[in-house]
Amino acid sequence: MNITATPRRTLRRAVKGILVRGISLSLMLYVLFPFLWLVLSSVKLPVELLSRPPVIIPEKLTFKYYANLFENGSFMTAVWNSLIVAGFTTLLSLVLGVFASYVFARLKFPGRKTVFLTILGSQMLPQMALLIPLFILMRMTGLLYSFQGLVLAYITFSLPYVVWMYYSFLQSLPHEIEEASRIDGCTRLQSIFRIMLPLSATGLTATGVFVFIGAWNEFLLASVLTDSGSRTLPSRISEFIGQDRIAYELMFPAGVISCIPVLVLVLYFQKYIVQGLTEGGVK
Repeated sequence: MNITATPRRTLRRAVKGILVRGISLSLMLYVLFPFLWLVLSSVKLPVELLSRPPVIIPEKLTFKYYANLFENGSFMTAVWNSLIVAGFTTLLSLVLGVFASYVFARLKFPGRKTVFLTILGSQMLPQMALLIPLFILMRMTGLLYSFQGLVLAYITFSLPYVVWMYYSFLQSLPHEIEEASRIDGCTRLQSIFRIMLPLSATGLTATGVFVFIGAWNEFLLASVLTDSGSRTLPSRISEFIGQDRIAYELMFPAGVISCIPVLVLVLYFQKYIVQGLTEGGVK
């Protein structure tokens, strides 16, 4: 009986392995297909973009429209604007979020939970609900159509996320480690920089990557709080949609260019992102 059962078990495992790999491959193709279609469409001629039935593999590759974008001063300015805004948003959100998270995770004061829940509750408000108040505040303070105003608006939405994420990482660190450093003579600030930050560096990196991606891809606030000189990349790409026609031949290469910084960032910090997302859930 054992001899007969062994081939059946082997066949069952082989069939199961083929099904699992087939489903995994199908899901991978389903997820990657939009990006592959974007890349292929970015090197097609306008005639092939609108042809029916659609042309999947272009007959002739053209990089003319990539060159047009790089020669377009306003487009390259938008790229640099997005890098500046997303970079400063990430940096300031992490700096402020680290200290705020430490206060909620380690210090005891009246109303601590109420303030913490209020900060988290602000994440429930949609951007559209705060768009008009933010616009009025920026105009009153003279920050409208400036990088500073846009960064402050982005921090409004990213800081609660940083506090929430980093608070979980601090909660997972034993209190005894910090107490030992305090006994050895470290001040509270030294404990943060020498003990807490190195131990939670992966979680902080993962949080920073998600904040950068959110600021890089944000469209609604950028389209309202910026002008032609401070446009970011998403709002600049939307200008390819005109009243008479849609410049698909420029939108597809622009979409590929906008994906490159995020892909490089995610691939470079991939190990830290995976490790950071799992560390916060273990205490």
